[in-house]
Amino acid sequence: MTASSSRTWPRRAAAIVTLSVVVTLGAPAVAPAATGAETNASSARQLEAQRASADTTLNSVGARYVGARIPIKGYTSGLGSGRHKLVLQRRKPGTRRWVTRAVKHVRNGAYRFSSQTWRTAGRVKFRTVLYSRGRKADVSNVITVRVLATPQVTCANAPSPSTCPRPASIVEQRVVEIPSCPQLTVTRRDETRVVSWAWDAGRLEWVQSPQAWVQVGAETSRAAGAADCIKVVDRAPAGAALPDLRIKDLTKCGLGDSAATGGTCFMIVPEAPFNASFPALAGRKLLKFGVITMNVGDGPGEIVADRSSPDAASWRAFQSFYDPSGALLGSVAKPEVQFYFAGDGHDHWHVRDFDTYELLDATGAVAARAEKHGYCMQDNTSYEPFRAQPRVPAAPVYTDATSCGKGLPDALTIIHGLSRGWGDTYPTTLPDQAIDVTDLADGEYTVRVHADAVGAVTESDESNNTTEVRISIAGNAVTVVPGTSSGGLS
Repeated sequence: MTASSSRTWPRRAAAIVTLSVVVTLGAPAVAPAATGAETNASSARQLEAQRASADTTLNSVGARYVGARIPIKGYTSGLGSGRHKLVLQRRKPGTRRWVTRAVKHVRNGAYRFSSQTWRTAGRVKFRTVLYSRGRKADVSNVITVRVLATPQVTCANAPSPSTCPRPASIVEQRVVEIPSCPQLTVTRRDETRVVSWAWDAGRLEWVQSPQAWVQVGAETSRAAGAADCIKVVDRAPAGAALPDLRIKDLTKCGLGDSAATGGTCFMIVPEAPFNASFPALAGRKLLKFGVITMNVGDGPGEIVADRSSPDAASWRAFQSFYDPSGALLGSVAKPEVQFYFAGDGHDHWHVRDFDTYELLDATGAVAARAEKHGYCMQDNTSYEPFRAQPRVPAAPVYTDATSCGKGLPDALTIIHGLSRGWGDTYPTTLPDQAIDVTDLADGEYTVRVHADAVGAVTESDESNNTTEVRISIAGNAVTVVPGTSSGGLS
């Protein structure tokens, strides 16, 4: 299901221009289930490991004139979930003393301080100090900003370019960061420009004439954190383009499943082979069928989540909302959403109990439920009726290679998503894509599938997530009862 990602929607916020404070810190571990001396010793070891692996960097901004704004922006990595205190400090001139200029709590990813200003000519030094759980974790390198006196741009007597000396030029530097959250990466490039002066004949004075920004060196990249990809708000913003998740008609499966089942989309496996990830299914009689979950809403269904450490079982999840142009409007916390890592042929993180599969008997009672308990949202199946519609990506955006923490059991940040006009197919070839019917009598049953049973995704229509079809089981054969399919997407 791997595919290249190419899209213009949804787009992220405009490129982030930064004086970057780069903070890389080993993620704080979750306290073990112990008390007293054991807990204290374990916590101390975790903090020591954190401090030993901390790496902070503050990038230069070059020179500025007196009174000009000095941007202080950057990112943190390796922090996991939760907030950590970051202190911006300035060196007091003529002393070794550092003075606190600002304090903020940061998450893993991008952050910014308010711009700083300096009112006298000279050199000003800045650094940042990172605190974790109340203790100093790391101190960044020191940057020095050369501050030049504001030049005299007018002359009292007979002003002209020959009688008024041209003010000195300065060189400014910046870092431009462009997040690509579906791939959980941030592209970074260093840029520089010269701010020179040009004579204004109308005003009879020198005016600033900044040259264009020029890239210096090759682009680099870093891993994106949750803070790069979310903007926390309390509720779904007005004007958001909401997703709408639907289950495709269970009798309209993919080509592979259709071929494997003789066109019915359902089959019986009399004795399931052993699979190390699902040993309990070995030798069992399984009802197998594929499920395709589609997004036919106006915008993507996207979940970004992070956790405090590779050992932490609990994740903090957010659903991101975009306007019709693809700009991020906000991200709402989803405390009910949790994840687990499994090797069901995908080796990625699953939303726990996202879709539910049930088999109902003639009375409507649940006779059996699927073994499958998790789901990874990613684009691998296009919805043909939407292919030519606006804001439908021509290629997968949330790809198998980068979604759901593919192959990363120790991931601290993951992303799940379904683009508008795209779906995710779970085929019969997956070992747990089944309902165990070993102990059920032959007869007619209703297969019911419900999308997003856990409520992970806020949708434009929450009432259309269920599809059903009647089937008849006779020994090791299964047939679909004609005319009984309902609720599914055509």
